[in-house]
Amino acid sequence: MEGSEAMLGELISTETTDGVRLDGFFVPGRTSDCWLITHGVNGNFYGSSLLKEFAATVHDSGSSVLLVNSRGHDIVSFNAGTVPMRLGSQFEMIYQALIDFNAWQAYSESRSMQLCGIGAHSLGALKAAYWLSEAPRSTVKRFVALSPPRLSTSLLLDDPKRRDIFSKDLELSRELCSTGKSDQVIRVRYPLPNWLSAATFLDKYGSDERYDYFGWLERISQQSLWVFGESEVRNGSTNFRDADLNLSQRFVEGSLYQHAVEVIPGADHSYRGVRESLWESVSAWLARSL
Repeated sequence: MEGSEAMLGELISTETTDGVRLDGFFVPGRTSDCWLITHGVNGNFYGSSLLKEFAATVHDSGSSVLLVNSRGHDIVSFNAGTVPMRLGSQFEMIYQALIDFNAWQAYSESRSMQLCGIGAHSLGALKAAYWLSEAPRSTVKRFVALSPPRLSTSLLLDDPKRRDIFSKDLELSRELCSTGKSDQVIRVRYPLPNWLSAATFLDKYGSDERYDYFGWLERISQQSLWVFGESEVRNGSTNFRDADLNLSQRFVEGSLYQHAVEVIPGADHSYRGVRESLWESVSAWLARSL
């Protein structure tokens, strides 16, 4: 998208209440409304063409944009804030997202902007949903979640092909945490091959249903669009498989009319080659949800 190349703005930073510095990029718009756009696992605010295009899509409507990092940016990093600590996807905990989103909301208020929308991808979308479910006083009115994974321990253990591998990684993580080695980094294989500390793996995947967004849907009052690629919901791992069908059923059964779900034909988790269809769908929803 050409608009993603044309946006002019400034590098910014803020600090969380627990001393973590978060960096981002601010693009002023025609109004005081502001969208927050954030990344998924191993990502950052400047390296994703998907997020840049997302930012351009909402900026075209007149809104300002905060394209930002969470403390889980990149695989591993070291905090530049007041409290020394290791950060990155290897060491983040999902519950810390509440602190990060609070910091960015406070930043938007400090610049006399109203945080009106959130757009996020993958794990970032899961964390944004978690924050919205826990932040009833948020000014956010609309939320676009691109491919959020279900972090459900029982769901992953139900996978007949991969549950043995997953169980072994869970067992190892629990053993390391119980023996004071929670920061030891291990190679995990399912649901996403990665290098994570034992504590992080246990927090993300061994917390039962704490981080399964199916348990929070009723607490998210914002107009919300849940988007998935066709290949991930038809042929992906267990924590994506049929998410669209299950969500649609929940929305109907619970009269959750503030939520909608869309599947982008031919799309994978990164929406390669089908971005035009993705942004057309998002833009149409934004117009309908005003």
